[in-house]
Amino acid sequence: MNRFISYILFSLTAVAAASCSGKQETAANDPEIRQVEFVELTPQQLKTMEIQMITPGTQPIVSNIYLNGKVTSLPNLSASVSSNIEGKVEKVFVAKGSLVRKGQPLMVLSSMQLIELQNEYLAAKSEVDFFAVEFKRQEELLKNNVGALADFQVTEAKYNAAMSREKALRAKLQLLDIDADQFKNPKTSVIAPSVTIKSPIDGYITDLPVTVGMLASVQTKLAEIVDNSQLYAEIFVYEKDLDLISEGQEVEIDFINNAFENVMGKVMSISRAINTETRAITAFVQFAAPKGALILPGMNVRAVVLNKEGTKGAVTVPTSSLMKEDDQTYIFAGENQPNPQGKLKIVKYKVEVGSTSDTLAEIIFPNGTPPNIVVAKSNVMVLETQRRQMSGVNVGGE
Repeated sequence: MNRFISYILFSLTAVAAASCSGKQETAANDPEIRQVEFVELTPQQLKTMEIQMITPGTQPIVSNIYLNGKVTSLPNLSASVSSNIEGKVEKVFVAKGSLVRKGQPLMVLSSMQLIELQNEYLAAKSEVDFFAVEFKRQEELLKNNVGALADFQVTEAKYNAAMSREKALRAKLQLLDIDADQFKNPKTSVIAPSVTIKSPIDGYITDLPVTVGMLASVQTKLAEIVDNSQLYAEIFVYEKDLDLISEGQEVEIDFINNAFENVMGKVMSISRAINTETRAITAFVQFAAPKGALILPGMNVRAVVLNKEGTKGAVTVPTSSLMKEDDQTYIFAGENQPNPQGKLKIVKYKVEVGSTSDTLAEIIFPNGTPPNIVVAKSNVMVLETQRRQMSGVNVGGE
């Protein structure tokens, strides 16, 4: 290795001495080259320095844009379970993390209010039955010109009110999953002392803040259920990346804190308001959870968006070809054929950088792309060291 490095340094020194006069002669005959600095090296010298010259590409740049976000459940696929009536928790049939199906019993509440509600319904039904008979009797009396119209109207009003009350109480019982038809015969009907709380959707129990014996009101959260078969991610998009996101676009979802495989999602909608604090808008990306993975709301994700905004037919080079110097970007490029002396003239060009990816960069020459050029793929600092030596500049830049 030491002998190899010594050989490189010797070659650089020898080439510097040999190329200086060539630089002056060429600069005198070529007005364009007067404005740029160059070196001349043989193919063997380039090989020794491990410098490979390649032809620039002309394809658009495709790069990945990474946008952060978090998982949120779809409104129809998450549920906060509560009771429609106050009661005491008697039994719990599930545990946190359990997979439940729609309609599956979760727990049982015993309720004094439920008993009173059924009693009220029985009273209301009896009242309807009574006024139905009385209404029919008053109707017959009125037809035979025996009864008074006022009595008929009073009876009709009470009958309608009784039916309305019975229908309201029936609807309340229906919400509690109690069939009111079982009270058709008050003598044989059975009043239920408890109500069964059932799952409103398929999903996993993510929260179960109940214990046997606790009193639950209608405001008490008994369970949280999330169906993770379809979720969406809230992705935060900043102003500079707004043009990269559109509705219906496919993006890749990366679960950055978990070992789950990435999945493809689709942009469902894009918020039309910018958050005043973060200066970002929210894009909602729907996706299906990876098979066998428990994805829950609140998990951090990253959306990988393909940026295909590179100019069609743009000149592209490997990012390793770029050299930064004083906030400017340079490349080393030369003719694709050696000159009569068997050397390649390699010029240091100042360029502008357009779109970039992890491996490629779009370059723009101020005066247009020189024809038939090849570009140094890597080890450009070796060429810069050689250029500095030829220019009489200290290699360290001091």
